[in-house]
Amino acid sequence: MFNRLSEKLGDIAHKLRGAARVSEADLDATLREMRMALLEADVALPVTRHLMNEVRERALGAEVAKSLQPGQVIIKILNDALADLLGGQRRDLDLSKIPSVILLCGLQGAGKTTTAGKLARLLVSQGKKVALTSVDATRPAAREQLQVLAGQVDVPYIAGEGGSAAAMARSAVKQAGRDGHHVLILDTAGRQVVDDELMNEIRDVATAVGATERLLVLDAMTGQTALQIAEQFHSAVNMSGCILTKTDADVRGGAALSVAHSTGVPIRYVGTGEKVDAFELFDPQRMAGRILGQGDVVGLVEKIQAGVDQQQAEKAADRLKKGQFDLGDFAEQLGQMQNMGGMASMLKMMPGMKLPQEALDQIDDKPVKRMQAMVYSMTPKERKYPKLMNGSRKRRIAMGSGTSVPELNRMLKQFLQMQRMMKKMKGGKGKRMLTQMMGKFGGGMGGGMPPGMPKM
Repeated sequence: MFNRLSEKLGDIAHKLRGAARVSEADLDATLREMRMALLEADVALPVTRHLMNEVRERALGAEVAKSLQPGQVIIKILNDALADLLGGQRRDLDLSKIPSVILLCGLQGAGKTTTAGKLARLLVSQGKKVALTSVDATRPAAREQLQVLAGQVDVPYIAGEGGSAAAMARSAVKQAGRDGHHVLILDTAGRQVVDDELMNEIRDVATAVGATERLLVLDAMTGQTALQIAEQFHSAVNMSGCILTKTDADVRGGAALSVAHSTGVPIRYVGTGEKVDAFELFDPQRMAGRILGQGDVVGLVEKIQAGVDQQQAEKAADRLKKGQFDLGDFAEQLGQMQNMGGMASMLKMMPGMKLPQEALDQIDDKPVKRMQAMVYSMTPKERKYPKLMNGSRKRRIAMGSGTSVPELNRMLKQFLQMQRMMKKMKGGKGKRMLTQMMGKFGGGMGGGMPPGMPKM
């Protein structure tokens, strides 16, 4: 999401950053570029006008005129205006009531059922006791699909009883209370289009269960149509937030900017892929920084904390101190990187790492997976003592991992270089040695870049 907008606004911010003087004419030219970038990103015209007026009014103030780095101040103004447009401060869910009912609604095909599973997984990771239920009686197998998802994310599914959606919802809430669940996520029926019958049903369900959160699930790919859908649902049900799905396929991102500003309904989460863990909390401040190419350090740290097994990391650090780093540890570290979303996902969040989207799209994590496959095709003894490997062992490993002997030889050579350097890292020169190690490790796979990185 925001790939095109980020690329263009990032370029504008880069030009401004070093400017020692910014005249009113310079500012107007910059704002014209911004306006075109926003419209091309499918941001609604009234929203674009509001943002441009806001930035211009603040940028012509005394703060910029007195600054020694006016370009930097304008970037900060743009960052703050974008964050305000996206909803201001991050808003967490209200889960004070037990059970707290989170009602999901939206049109068919927006991804409500999948989102219910993803949200449940996220809340469980935060220590909440969660259950799922569906009151969708119109779409074939909707409840069965949610039951399967509940099993995948390891939460119970509660089958509500009753002749109407509201009755089924009431029954499910009572059962969730008896079972001691903290949160009940309630998936409702959708339609191809917004109609009175759908709105009446959702309104009845929300009233019947006293839903603490009413979240609209929107397909980011619908562009400006998402704004109309959001306005219709909000006027009928008074939504407390929305979840944008399929943002990995939406390079423009205009829906996010338009919906948050026009309806006042904050974006709470975004779906970033098909897998159940491809789901993120939405933070307007951090997203504004990412759009302007300033990275997201906090998001990167959170991704690392979520993706890294702390016990494994401590064990690896202890072995590293003792100079015992072997191929098994190496494969584990590669796996940890994959758990964090791969190289491209991490590079996008790093400040100062300005790569065009075309380059990010070329980043391939397959070499990392191939190296893991080679290591996992070895015996425990071979992982610990790589020098044991002769020609026949190498052929067996290459065949077992679907690679070739030359690939295996390259990987072993690079690993041995790493291992030698890590043994030297016990002294005060550790930091310098680590830098050299990373350079040598990448040297055979793309000019000093990590595996899978395109040559620039």
